[in-house]
Amino acid sequence: MNHPTVSRRGFLAGVGALGMTSALGACATSTSSGPAAAGAGATSKALQLKSRETSDKSRKAMQALLDEFVKLNPQYKPTLNTMEAAAFQQQIRADLALATPPDVLTWFAGEIAGNFAQQGLLLDATSAFPADGYSEQFAKLSSDASGKKIFVPTNYYWWGMFYRTSMFERWGVSEPKTWDEFIALCKTLKGKGVSPLALPLADAAWLTASWFDYLNLRVNGATFHRALLAGQESYTDARVAKVLDVWREVLPYLDPAGKGLSFQEGSAKWQQGKDAVFLCGPFLADAMPAEVKADVDFFQFPIVDPAVPVAEEAPLDGFIASAHTANPDGARAFLSYAATPAAQELYLKISENTLIPANGNAKSPFSTPLQEKGRAMVAAASDVTQFFNRDSNDDQLNALTTALVRFIDKPAEAGDILKQWQRDSEKARGN
Repeated sequence: MNHPTVSRRGFLAGVGALGMTSALGACATSTSSGPAAAGAGATSKALQLKSRETSDKSRKAMQALLDEFVKLNPQYKPTLNTMEAAAFQQQIRADLALATPPDVLTWFAGEIAGNFAQQGLLLDATSAFPADGYSEQFAKLSSDASGKKIFVPTNYYWWGMFYRTSMFERWGVSEPKTWDEFIALCKTLKGKGVSPLALPLADAAWLTASWFDYLNLRVNGATFHRALLAGQESYTDARVAKVLDVWREVLPYLDPAGKGLSFQEGSAKWQQGKDAVFLCGPFLADAMPAEVKADVDFFQFPIVDPAVPVAEEAPLDGFIASAHTANPDGARAFLSYAATPAAQELYLKISENTLIPANGNAKSPFSTPLQEKGRAMVAAASDVTQFFNRDSNDDQLNALTTALVRFIDKPAEAGDILKQWQRDSEKARGN
């Protein structure tokens, strides 16, 4: 990891080498991805796929997808262009606007993809999107404001409250379901001399966003959450103040050493049972020994208000295509192929990736009880959101981390913090 700060996207791109990349997989249709699509006498057409997946295994998996695509669509001549994730993300908007852009690009769902579509930068992929295989939530996340499909999801992961089962057994505690039960768990753990909650911030202040996302979803619901992140609501709203009031209840149970710990140090401390619970994604355990992975479990973020429909965070990765592509038929044909269960399974197998295929008809090559539990939790959700900066942008994430780290230090200043957060948010949006 880079020091002293690690962005959420930059960190997860680095974790990709360990198996948690973004990537591929997601919508299936048989109308344009089979051999018959080539037609007699079809001429070759160039097709460039630009990827931010830089690990060796991910590159091989991406190339394997292209090779298999060509077997089914021999009229196309695809090439792979791989760029380091940070540079890729800085350049993507300019790439999409080029007169001769990359045809297909790796990307992710959320507000930022919707913004590209609103600017007319994304190809209408409706004809490439399968009629089945995707949940209603994933289909919605793949659409623009008018309902057109502008994104083909390929894989995802979930967030949860991770713990080690052997440690919970040693401490004589169990998974909570409600917020009151969660606070009681924290109180019990602290009474046993155990630090209840991990939150390493030295190079991963973006982790505070996971707490805000989930608390806002549990207190105010997904509709308000999306509107807030899109700038349609204010951080000075009483509903946001209520989120901080609820979070204030757990501040005494955060590891007091967390501000000085890197993500790696915090995960190691959690692994050793010195911190009991870690709100994170399953990438938390990616680099841990097999015996530790086998001991890892998670519980759903506790229900604060049972009247609020339950939403879950499930960052969703996949492909977009440029509206300026010189080969729209080829781009749609690849998107259609990438949507198939076979494509998603192939990519995840070769990349040795522990993500979950987005197409519900695809099987995870490395399925585990933990993964299936995560898959079931997301499938049961009434709504699905992305991580904070996917539903807004990186500048908004910086405003959030500034506000929430300050709140951890000085919760009594919540009112002033929310006012400054709103000003920083407006500035980040150019308002």
